[in-house]
Amino acid sequence: MPLLVFLLIGAVWAAFLLPSFFESRRRAPMTATRSFQRSNELLATVATTNGQQLMARRRQADRRRIFLMTLSAGAVITLAVALLTGSTFWLGATIIFDLAIGAYVMLLLMLRQRNLAVAMAPRIGAVEAPASAELRREGNQPATVRVVAG
Repeated sequence: MPLLVFLLIGAVWAAFLLPSFFESRRRAPMTATRSFQRSNELLATVATTNGQQLMARRRQADRRRIFLMTLSAGAVITLAVALLTGSTFWLGATIIFDLAIGAYVMLLLMLRQRNLAVAMAPRIGAVEAPASAELRREGNQPATVRVVAG
């Protein structure tokens, strides 16, 4: 009797779960194709940069990385020397290296923030014609909603 109840419960679960499983399997190729098409369209809209700009950015990133690694190595070496000799002079040199690393990282973050702000800033004069004027000429309603407080 308990086996029959277990089989009955399993059959009810299968009746509910299997159709949705097979339906999702049937739709999977279409959704995968659509998402692939959407990602290709997104990639097509991305502006391309020329090779010289890309190489210049890579060289700049390499120079920055080497400089940061040099500062880090200087901090580690001076700390090791300070610990081995017990010298306060080398400990001071370690602190100076640490401050230089902090200042350099802060400078890099400020440059990144400035570049992002420049990239996100609206371009004055870049707008050709407002879309709302075209919609009014055609007699259609604009797609935006204006909220008036009052």
